[in-house]
Amino acid sequence: MINPWSQILVTAIFVIVVVMILKEVLNRAFVALIGALAAFFVLFLIEDAGFVKFIEFLFGTDGDGYVSFHSLLLIFGMTVIVQIANDAGFFQFFAISMVKLTGGKAVKLLATLCLLTFVISAILNNILTVLIMIPLTITIARALDVDPTPYILTQAVLVNIGGTLLPISSIPNILISTEAKIGFAEFFLNVGLLSLVTLGITIAFFLFLYRKQLKEPESRFMEVLSGFNAWSFVRDRRLMTKAVVVLFATIGFLIAVPSEVLNPDIIALGGALVLVVISKVKTDTLVSKINPELFLYLMGIFVVSGAMEFTEVINLIGGGLAFLGAGDDFLKLVVVMWISAYLSANIDNIPITKILIPVVPFVMAGSAPEASKAANYALAFGANWGDNLTPMGDNILVMNIAKQYKRPISTKEFFRLGFITTNIQLFIATIYFAFLFRPFVGLVLLAAAGGGILLVALLRQFLARRGITFGKKKVPAREDPYNPFRR
Repeated sequence: MINPWSQILVTAIFVIVVVMILKEVLNRAFVALIGALAAFFVLFLIEDAGFVKFIEFLFGTDGDGYVSFHSLLLIFGMTVIVQIANDAGFFQFFAISMVKLTGGKAVKLLATLCLLTFVISAILNNILTVLIMIPLTITIARALDVDPTPYILTQAVLVNIGGTLLPISSIPNILISTEAKIGFAEFFLNVGLLSLVTLGITIAFFLFLYRKQLKEPESRFMEVLSGFNAWSFVRDRRLMTKAVVVLFATIGFLIAVPSEVLNPDIIALGGALVLVVISKVKTDTLVSKINPELFLYLMGIFVVSGAMEFTEVINLIGGGLAFLGAGDDFLKLVVVMWISAYLSANIDNIPITKILIPVVPFVMAGSAPEASKAANYALAFGANWGDNLTPMGDNILVMNIAKQYKRPISTKEFFRLGFITTNIQLFIATIYFAFLFRPFVGLVLLAAAGGGILLVALLRQFLARRGITFGKKKVPAREDPYNPFRR
């Protein structure tokens, strides 16, 4: 029998950890480790749980296949591969090459930058994607003498959509797919394909929204873009070739080899080892670039979430969410997705994902096996896409970079776009789950979406005829005193 004080104290520790991370009182890794140590002492003093239990929280048990340990290894292996590819300049080369194909045409440029952000964020983590794409976008916009704001805002929103393409595209995906034993192909078919559909709809929405702000650059500015040499971003061509071959070979093996035959983390570690050997990179330099903070943070969160599961706090949360689902499989999926999204909007999605992974089985108790599996997909959508609801998390980095480049974006401006777009994306996923489990409800929701789009279009047309417009006038890039390409 679990002592109620254990449940209260462990829950309080989790809440304090979350608040301290939000307030940035200390580095998030230190906060998580302090929380882990506090949780361990609570269980040690009240529940008589020994050090073995602490190790089980960190790495898993024989019963669950040491799932936490496998997650850490998979993250480490993929981090090594993408770090070498990034150091070689592959992602910068790829981005510039694709942008040059647009010829500087506004619509093509927006669509291409959105697609690039989606693809790169499906391989790199969100922070690296932002660090590559936002400065590049501002540079391209200045070269073309156009306002970069629409391009920056759309990319910021799409970073997290790319995070649901593959099971290795984000840490929440890795945790979910490893814990639920979801294969690479299975994840892509059930989550990745819908992400592609959502990408297309989102880009179409952006093109409609910014159609009047996307100005065609003058021919002389387009000549500047054509003069960009993509190879100038490549530090080592031979290293880039080796990194690209190993990266795509690793992804190919992850797709082709079932996890029952060979664990994904072993494939990722094997690819990383092969690349380190054939590339002859300096391991000391490579290790220094792999931030240990992420792994310490994850280990701390593993312990805190393990303590919540041990004290059965997870059961209580699961019971509450199941109650909201009212015993209906479709409603349960909707509850898991929307609640995880709104929690991830203000709280780092890693602890939210780790806490909700064991909650899902309680919520879906008594449901059909297909629905139980789909609940993990719903969690992936919610945990990743919810990041865009507010200008928190990685989006703070986007705004900081834009400010550094003298093209600041207001919190209100991002919140308005992120909130509307994310709710549209979650509604798309809701329609998808409705068609799977409640086809009639899916038809109703689809009809409602179509009617809403038609109503908005008619309303905008009606207001436009009366000269009523919304939004502020953007400052042309040619008037930007920080634009080196201005007249």
